[in-house]
Amino acid sequence: MPLYRMKKVWEYSTYNKLFFLLILLLCCVWVFFDLYFEDVDSIQAFFIALIMDIAFFGYGLSITRDIMNYGVRLPKIMFKDVLILGFKSVFVYSIYVGIQGYILDFICSPLDFPHFDLEDMLIDTSETIHLLYSHNPVDTLVFIVVGAVLFYITVFFMEIALARLADTGSLKSALDVRGIKKDIDTIGWRNYAKDYTFIVLAMVFFAYLTVIQIPFDILNFVWGVFAALLMFITQFWGIGFIYRTVKEKEKEESDHSPSES
Repeated sequence: MPLYRMKKVWEYSTYNKLFFLLILLLCCVWVFFDLYFEDVDSIQAFFIALIMDIAFFGYGLSITRDIMNYGVRLPKIMFKDVLILGFKSVFVYSIYVGIQGYILDFICSPLDFPHFDLEDMLIDTSETIHLLYSHNPVDTLVFIVVGAVLFYITVFFMEIALARLADTGSLKSALDVRGIKKDIDTIGWRNYAKDYTFIVLAMVFFAYLTVIQIPFDILNFVWGVFAALLMFITQFWGIGFIYRTVKEKEKEESDHSPSES
């Protein structure tokens, strides 16, 4: 259930409360820095966004790797690991998002819908309701059913690719579609769909925390960053949690394999 995931994410995040507060402080500086340089020219904006993406994915996959190895607290920030994982994961993510966008474009564009994104649709419910009511029922049904199926399939491959990258550090492993398909079969498509949906619902709940408004601007800013941080941790915690099944299967097969003479 989503509540179980939220509880586990909270326990994991606050196992070392001082370190969590340090991460929160760094995120506040990061968001402030991003807002401060909002009006820079396109080239500078590109490099700033790239640096932030590298940090985002690099530390995110550090969490994923820690969780798949049964870690109990947020991992320390190892700059070399974050940098290497960040560069590789931005590359892998860009490839899979590009493929996902190309596939979803086949169903969304003809129906005049934006690309299907489960998380965004659940968070921005007013926009979603308006979007669905502004189209005819048949187009809406096709968009929801086909869009959801395609979205889930492409996300499954993308997240397992990131998990394999976190586990092995290998771009080849992250781009091995056959290997990814085998991993998904090991997890079970139905189990994967259930776990992924619960993770998304947990992220949506944390996003809804921003509805609570604090009457002091600085505290309200920190509160918004706090909610976003929990969403971030949940996302990468979820990838590692789901991939544990593959790691357990590998260990089981290794334990039962004949010992070398």
